[in-house]
Amino acid sequence: MECPRHILQGVPTANGHTPEASIHDVARAAGVSRATAARALGGYGSVSEKARIKVLAAAERLGYSVNAVARSMVTGHTMTLGALIADVANPFFAKVMRGFTDGAREVGYDVILVNTDESVQTEAHGLQVLIENRVDGMLIAPASQHRFEHFAVALERGHAIVQVDRYIPALDTDVVVVDNYQASYQAVKRVIEAGHTRIATPRHTGFNAVGEPNLLSTMEERFQGYADALADAGLELPAEYRLCTGTSRESVRKAAITLLRSANRPTAIFGLDDAFTLAIIDAIYAEELEIPKDISFFAFDDTDWTTVVRPPLSVISQPAYDLGMRAAGALVSRIAEPAAPTSVFTLPTTWVNRSSISPWNAR
Repeated sequence: MECPRHILQGVPTANGHTPEASIHDVARAAGVSRATAARALGGYGSVSEKARIKVLAAAERLGYSVNAVARSMVTGHTMTLGALIADVANPFFAKVMRGFTDGAREVGYDVILVNTDESVQTEAHGLQVLIENRVDGMLIAPASQHRFEHFAVALERGHAIVQVDRYIPALDTDVVVVDNYQASYQAVKRVIEAGHTRIATPRHTGFNAVGEPNLLSTMEERFQGYADALADAGLELPAEYRLCTGTSRESVRKAAITLLRSANRPTAIFGLDDAFTLAIIDAIYAEELEIPKDISFFAFDDTDWTTVVRPPLSVISQPAYDLGMRAAGALVSRIAEPAAPTSVFTLPTTWVNRSSISPWNAR
């Protein structure tokens, strides 16, 4: 005779797995109807407080897990958010995601994370995965300003989306960013005021490692702020400083070495993001130059290691954690009010002056 399921609950099967509790098991253990158990576990409908406590206690005792997709069929929400992030190994995005998950958890949401590796193809696939998992909304750091049909279609179908760090202007979503242009402009202006007239920075080509177009708003805005600060100070941007590079550390390193070996060698170099900064410093060390004795250096992003190198680096610090927290709040608000006007939330950056810039005109 076959044992009833409720008797087998918690007893390992022949394959070594413990049978998963069902809502019927929970209802039986709590002494309520299946409908009452479903309402208590799903957080909808009318349930007495006494019955709710009994159901939740039974569910915990049996190890019952509410299926998010099944719950969405009834409540319309899975209480999960998706995140399409360029590179979770990047310390900046790691802090953004910490802020986002903390913000989501505060209001009862879980987060499903997809790493896109700055690939539009991977991004489009990840978007489909999140949609199939019925997430209530999505945080995105787009891989390209030029290829975003997948996001446009998702918006047309009513999916809640918030862009963080970089953004696609053509997408009518909430955006959480810093003012990359002004941050770069003011940083370069400070270096000019320190007497430097030859300031260089390798520029992103607009393509990723496999040749896909992924021109990023952040890199373009930072470069434009750099170029405009030079122009407003009456300084030229020499042809040999207009170097474009890919996103790999080796390609940036090679571009930086080319700059350092040029006849018109810069007296200061600007790292446009954390990955570029590491590659440029690598090039400076390879050329046996000292910072700031031989060349001054400053960068975007204040990751932990920027205070460990010698000398500590002067940087533009972004509120990465706060960007994630604000994005979580914006996304939850968008889910609650899908027809509300979209907004751009611009958080402030901070200039952190350390020891990697020396006055050039004092030499």
